[in-house]
Amino acid sequence: MAKRWYSNPFRLIFLSLTAIGAAGLCYLIANSGKSAADKAGPHHSNNRFAADEPLHTMPEHLEPGLILLTPDRIVNIPVADGFQWPVGAPNLAMMYDAQPFAAMNDKRGGHHVGQDLNGIGGENTDLDEPVTAAARGLVIYSGEPSESWGNVVVIAHRLPDSNDVIQTLYAHLNERKVRPGQIVGRGQRIGSIGTAHNHYLAHLHFEAAKSLCNEAGMPGYHPGGTMNRINPEELIAAHPAPSIADPYEQARRLLISEAANAAPTTTTTKPMEGTIQLNPSQFLKQ
Repeated sequence: MAKRWYSNPFRLIFLSLTAIGAAGLCYLIANSGKSAADKAGPHHSNNRFAADEPLHTMPEHLEPGLILLTPDRIVNIPVADGFQWPVGAPNLAMMYDAQPFAAMNDKRGGHHVGQDLNGIGGENTDLDEPVTAAARGLVIYSGEPSESWGNVVVIAHRLPDSNDVIQTLYAHLNERKVRPGQIVGRGQRIGSIGTAHNHYLAHLHFEAAKSLCNEAGMPGYHPGGTMNRINPEELIAAHPAPSIADPYEQARRLLISEAANAAPTTTTTKPMEGTIQLNPSQFLKQ
């Protein structure tokens, strides 16, 4: 009789060590520079461990670097057709970068790990302006990791040329329009620019990271550099979005429109053989 895979003690030891190593790597990322984070002010959060909780039931205060994305979430991350700026007109028109990526901020105790995108009018002139998904992806976090972070949305994307998983993070939102587990199209509205409970003047804190951990609420400043963060400007330049709208987003809007105008019916029709079936629920407004 063939031996079962779990009958080999060496294989069990190897799998256990692999799992421990992955969790340990995320722990190191989450806690590197943590003492500096405690002094750094509003962009940091005093989080608690929540690794075993489902994403939709996580407490507002969490230790995001310890939460690995589940296998079902990873396989459902769609391939992005390119990245674009989440605010302003194309090419970030009518916006400016108030605090660039990797800029040193002595007051906050480290290097800025994202970009602070602000309306050219300054002050709160861009309050409640729309924030859209930079690329097609899967929402893996939608919540408030701390009061000073305010509303945060994190979207995971798969790069078309390498299959790498990239996350984009949108922070200090005035409102959130999406929920975890929802697939969004490039350019779909996910929230609006906010102030994080008046901790700051209105702006969007925008990050990108290569990671399989949940990155919501990680330090916004780091004393040793930019951790695993990617320069958003370089990401967009390396994978520019096509000039046309995301076909996924167009199909989503079409289905929403058809669902709103459709006459009630009790009959069902069998789809044509060979057609691609879509799940209408993933397109409907959340």
